[in-house]
Order: sequence, then C-alpha cells, then structure tokens
Amino acid sequence: MVYGTKEMMHIEFEHKNLRMAIFLDITLSAAQEERILQLNALDEIWKSALQHTESVQNQCMKWHDRYVKDKSFKQGDWALLYDSRYKDNLGKLQTRWLGLYEIVETFFNGVVRLSTINPIKFKLLVNGHRLHLYRKPLSKDDFLRQFSTAQHAEIPVATDDSLAVTTPS
Repeated sequence: MVYGTKEMMHIEFEHKNLRMAIFLDITLSAAQEERILQLNALDEIWKSALQHTESVQNQCMKWHDRYVKDKSFKQGDWALLYDSRYKDNLGKLQTRWLGLYEIVETFFNGVVRLSTINPIKFKLLVNGHRLHLYRKPLSKDDFLRQFSTAQHAEIPVATDDSLAVTTPS
C-alpha cells in the first residue's frame, strides 16, 4: 500500500481492466475489452445494491423511530422499573414493574441513577427505556377539586335517593 495512490484489487492484476490498460499502455483484444465492460458492470451492480441496502435501512430506521417515545425524567420524579425476568413467561397476575424508585440524576446518554425509598438506600444505574414515570393516583377529593375547576364541568351531587346535576358558577 502506498500513500496517495489509488487502491487496486488482486483481480485487477489477473484481468486487466481499463485503468491497468491505460497505466501500462497495453492494447486490448475484443475479449479483454468485453471483460473490462463486465467488471465495470459488476461495479455498477455493486453500487446499486449498496444504494438499495441503504434505502431499506433508512426506511427501517424511520419506522422504528416513529414508535420510539422520548422519555424525559427530572430529578425528584418517581419511576417504576421494568422487570425483564418475566419478559417471556409472564403469568396472568404477575406484575412487570418493580418498586417505586426516586430519580436522583439523569445522564446525557439516557442512563438514570435511581434511589430506593426504603430506609436502607442504595443507588443503581439503569437505562431510561426500562423506566416508566410514576404518577401518584388522585384521591377522590383531589379529583373532584380538579374536576370542579373546569369551566363547563358538571358535578353530580348526591341527594337522598337521586342524583342532581349542577353546574359551577
């Protein structure tokens, strides 16, 4: 290999192609010219196959990216961790999610540092795709309070034996 020169394949030494013929100033017969055309056609087929492979890979990447959801976590959020042990053999009533973890730190590459809520705290690093943001369930009072703050909401009010619908003013 020499720096600054074009690369040559071993087959080019056995079967003279146009570049070798020009370089060595060789006159070519009709069979050799046909072989050169075949080698050039092979290069074109190879390039078209590369372009086709690249287009298929781009289509697959677009299809995959369409279903990937961007997850963003902040420090202090609560999250559930996916338990991959039961990925293939999940029982009917077994849960896929582990414990409740507090997010301590997020890194640029998607790694998240978690801390347990137990008195004995230990920290672990996990991939952010294995986490699900935990939203605290609302109590009945909180739900009614949020529901009543809506402008055109109707709140059912229980009376003796029937329900009357009132609108907040």
